[in-house]
Amino acid sequence: MIMKYSWILFDLDNTIYDFDASSDFALRKTFNEFDINDNEENIEKYKEINRQCWMDFEKGLLDFQTVRNIRFELFVQKLNLNIDPIEMTGRYLQLLSNTDFEIDGARDILDFLKPYYKMAVVTNGLKEVKRPQLSRPGIASYFAEIVISEEVGIAKPHNGFFEHTFERIGRPSKSKVIIIGDNLHSDIKGGKDYGIDTCWFNLKSRANDTEIRPTYEIGALAELKGILG
Repeated sequence: MIMKYSWILFDLDNTIYDFDASSDFALRKTFNEFDINDNEENIEKYKEINRQCWMDFEKGLLDFQTVRNIRFELFVQKLNLNIDPIEMTGRYLQLLSNTDFEIDGARDILDFLKPYYKMAVVTNGLKEVKRPQLSRPGIASYFAEIVISEEVGIAKPHNGFFEHTFERIGRPSKSKVIIIGDNLHSDIKGGKDYGIDTCWFNLKSRANDTEIRPTYEIGALAELKGILG
């Protein structure tokens, strides 16, 4: 097989692992344990706060420790609850780290690509969640490198994250590397700004109303066979 790339960088959440399913499971269980109604209104309130915190983090407005702790602090304040948000945070992250929901077709495409490509995980996230998830038998064995933003001290889409990643993978030619991820800002813009090809995994068929244009766009991981195979 003729290979255009030598390295594939895979985002983790909602690209390999189904973060939405994992978060929903851990969040509902946390709510139940703290006697909070796990209705859709409360779930969405937390998710709105979580999305905004991670967006602020990617802009450099929040650091890792603040993102870790502030989400439930804001949630508890919003609902005027008499609950320790730090305790909630610890329990939620513990539950989240023990989830192993995968995106449909993830294992199949990794099996297909492994004989031909070197692969790395590049993920924005907390090491206390990502390391346990990746320590389970199976997924981690596909990847030569695992790069977690908290351990690096900087996150996608910043060039420093990609510089660190390229140092870890032996500084191949940028023309021989592609990043695959679901986030137009952190994965696609980050990859484009660094000068590598990008593949937007648009699982939910979202409209792209930004100026960010990926090299490729797919709606299912199996479509990578047509690009990389």
